[in-house]
Amino acid sequence: MQHLQRISTLLMCMIILFSCNSKKTPNVSHISVDLKIKRFDKDLFVLKETQDFAQFKNEYSDFLPLFSYKVIGLGNPDDPNYMDYLNKFLEDSTMNEVAQKVAEVFPDLSKDEKELEQAFKYLKYYFPDRNVPEVYTQISGFNQSVVVAEDLIGISLDKYLGEDCEFYSLLATPMYARKNMIPKRVSQDVILAYGLTEFPFTPKTDDLISNMIYQGKIRYFLMQLMPEKSEADAMKYTQEQLDWCKESEDLIWGYIIEQKHLFNTEYRTIIKYINDGPFTPGMPQESPSKTGIWVGLQIVKEFMEKNKEYTLSDLMKENDYGMILRNSSYQP
Repeated sequence: MQHLQRISTLLMCMIILFSCNSKKTPNVSHISVDLKIKRFDKDLFVLKETQDFAQFKNEYSDFLPLFSYKVIGLGNPDDPNYMDYLNKFLEDSTMNEVAQKVAEVFPDLSKDEKELEQAFKYLKYYFPDRNVPEVYTQISGFNQSVVVAEDLIGISLDKYLGEDCEFYSLLATPMYARKNMIPKRVSQDVILAYGLTEFPFTPKTDDLISNMIYQGKIRYFLMQLMPEKSEADAMKYTQEQLDWCKESEDLIWGYIIEQKHLFNTEYRTIIKYINDGPFTPGMPQESPSKTGIWVGLQIVKEFMEKNKEYTLSDLMKENDYGMILRNSSYQP
């Protein structure tokens, strides 16, 4: 009998937990978003054979200037000599090897399309007036992973070929960075880059705590648009790294306070806590990098829990990070 009571209690707890989680994730099934990722990368290298630049330029009239100016630095596509410049890029032997590898790793992007389509449904739910951007794939020559312009996003697939990719070894890309240069990060990085671009950092004071909370806010935004992603995913941590942060939360916060870094405005101090790396400088080597961002995320979560009148839209507009800290009552 006691055994049955324990099972019944456990089932009730699971039902309550499921109900609570269900309430937190809005139903977006009624929102229509039809997303198709355009394979600019494939069509670009076909151009090497066809040389039909006029048709290509017409098809990609919106995206080509962004790619040309911001990604490969060839300038104005209307320049009479532009095709000569572009051919040098297309005929480069390394770029052709990269294009072949991209085609092998990404034969199709249907999984990413589904993830992004769902994420943009949440975007329209929380921000009804925002447009869903057009999404293109590109080969950047290992430049930016994602570029964002008005209603346009370009994903550099050559930055997601897998941590063991030989190109990354040749480029001496550090292993801590390579661990996240994997196909499963593509859609998540699109939303992260979108958040950073659409909601830029405009603090009242450019100090460490403002940077921490801003970056935490962007991860919170990511988790609202991609609720299936875990906190470890949002931080680009392994589960072990996330567990270390949870177990060492008071150590992380205590160290920042002890060093009197919380309101420090020096760039070199700030990046210690928010930049990628093998670990957080000044903390044990088993710590992950970006522990300042993780603490910022905890502050944002507590703030939103304690201030339920705040919508996601309100949060993303808020630039008084001191106010967020105070009203979070954060105390690990």
